[in-house]
Amino acid sequence: MTPTSSSQQMQPAAEEEQEQKEKTLLPGELIETFYVENKRRQQNIKIQVKLCAQGVYLRRETNDTDHINEQLIRIEDIVGSSCGARQRKRARGGLNSCRNPSQQQEEEQEESQSQSQSQPPPQTDNSAYLYIYAYLKKEKPLRRVQTLRILRFRSSEDYAENLETAQRWHCRIREHKQHTGAICAAANKRLLILLNPKSGSGKGRELFQKQVAPLLREAQADYDLQITTHSQYALEYVRSRKDLLERYAGIVVASGDGLFYEVLNGLMERMDWRRACAQLALGIIPCGSGNGLAKSIAHHCNEPYDPKPIMHATLICVAGRATPMDVVRVELNHRSRHSVMYSFLSIGWGLIADIDIESERLRSIGAQRFTLWAIRRLITLRSYQGKLYYLPAEQPAASPATPTCSAPAVSRISLPNAPYSEFKDLPDDQQSDEFADALSTDRSVYRQTDSWHSAASRRTAYYSIAGQSNRSRQSVAQRIEAANAQFAELVPTGNMPGLQLPLPAEQGWLCEQGEFVMVHAAYTTHLASDCYFAPSSRLNDGLIYLVVIRGGVGRPQLLNFLLSMQSGNHLPSEPDPFICVLPVRAFRIEPSGSQGILTVDGERVDYGPIQAEVFPGLINVMTTTGQ
Repeated sequence: MTPTSSSQQMQPAAEEEQEQKEKTLLPGELIETFYVENKRRQQNIKIQVKLCAQGVYLRRETNDTDHINEQLIRIEDIVGSSCGARQRKRARGGLNSCRNPSQQQEEEQEESQSQSQSQPPPQTDNSAYLYIYAYLKKEKPLRRVQTLRILRFRSSEDYAENLETAQRWHCRIREHKQHTGAICAAANKRLLILLNPKSGSGKGRELFQKQVAPLLREAQADYDLQITTHSQYALEYVRSRKDLLERYAGIVVASGDGLFYEVLNGLMERMDWRRACAQLALGIIPCGSGNGLAKSIAHHCNEPYDPKPIMHATLICVAGRATPMDVVRVELNHRSRHSVMYSFLSIGWGLIADIDIESERLRSIGAQRFTLWAIRRLITLRSYQGKLYYLPAEQPAASPATPTCSAPAVSRISLPNAPYSEFKDLPDDQQSDEFADALSTDRSVYRQTDSWHSAASRRTAYYSIAGQSNRSRQSVAQRIEAANAQFAELVPTGNMPGLQLPLPAEQGWLCEQGEFVMVHAAYTTHLASDCYFAPSSRLNDGLIYLVVIRGGVGRPQLLNFLLSMQSGNHLPSEPDPFICVLPVRAFRIEPSGSQGILTVDGERVDYGPIQAEVFPGLINVMTTTGQ
């Protein structure tokens, strides 16, 4: 039932009590008394509502002096509010209207008189309504309960005065929400939502309109919706839009992990990638088939995922907080073509990559395709020859038994720690055709590739320095160093040696050569919504978890491994000669043959040598905790 404000009909004692309580209020707090009619008990319930920074307190009193209960709707659980006249179609979960006891008797008398005179009852309603939309978090089982609280203000006969009171409560709720760290509120910016209409078995638009849009309206979130039309559309759009940082506070992907991959690499191809990664929070709403990131974020925030993943993910996106997340820089070298891409989920070689890609021919049967193809791969088990290099998170001291490689020493993997304020964007006239060859939309060719560096030194730039002639007083070496210093600010470069160079054992690099059934690198907890692959992983721990299955593993052990991935119990707790997990900061895979499958974030890439290193906390993703 809808609580109804009744300050106009208060008795003198009640008025004094109300005034005394208002004197004790802290700045930013509001308090009001409402009445709810309980027809079953034939009595009116008095509810005192208090709005403060913690949320909305509802204190319920009855004629029984010993029957008093309280409820707190936390400000974190409130997504938004609205005020105005009564909505014709009462929102689902709303409460029935009621009347103040004294007003109820008067209106019933007026209604009976009008009925005796064969006249319709008056249709005017001077009340103003405040709708509070909340999704209460419940434990055991973990879930969100949709809740609607409607406060009816009619302490005055003037609708404008009642509306002013409701608006004051509405504005105060928004202020408290902003203090919790809202992404868009402080900057007065919008959200950019990229929707893949073919996601969700072609029901992407319908899912958005029915499940996402209503919640965005409740949160009063301003957004621009952009529909993707082809592959790489999101990458091109994010990379080329010039007012991206000025107009938007965050980017929300309404699709699977594939579209998020495009957005991430589009950001990294921008000349202002540093500021873009620092200022734009990224969110994901799982409308697609691959939803590993959405599940990992929900796991990080201790938020529910099933049975309503779209609703729960949208709540995370409108919560207004962000958490740093690691990004992995991936280098490929296929047939002398060097390319760089950025990954947020996983890199696969062997069993899981084979199942993921080869089962595409059975996509029509849904998620069961993975199970059927896993059975086939177990029957016809493959193994791959190659070398695996990795840099452990805790680097051991070099020993004589450690494989040695001669190469220049490499520094510990870390991001360039130049502050964002030192970075300056290129003028628009320098972003046109000067680097036209590097602006290809082909995924395998990126602007930030190291093709401008020589393969041997990785320090030589192939472009000239503007404003300097060949007769400059600077030496050639000084000019090259200056050019490379400027170039390093424009593109993110790694600290690993090139793929053609050996890795130094004296810096802690370890090498394992032999037969592998699988090498899978993960940096989020879940590879899919039902695959709890790296339980120890965190969004920003700066680690890559290498799961290695060596040749010679038995099929029963491998079957148990696959069946246990859903619960996260697939990794051995004791040392195992065939299956192990290695926390590393960088790694390299060198397959011996030319036939096989490599995947990056679930997408197939060219088969050949590949190496990766983690960039800790490079981007920010939308969360509810902000940790």
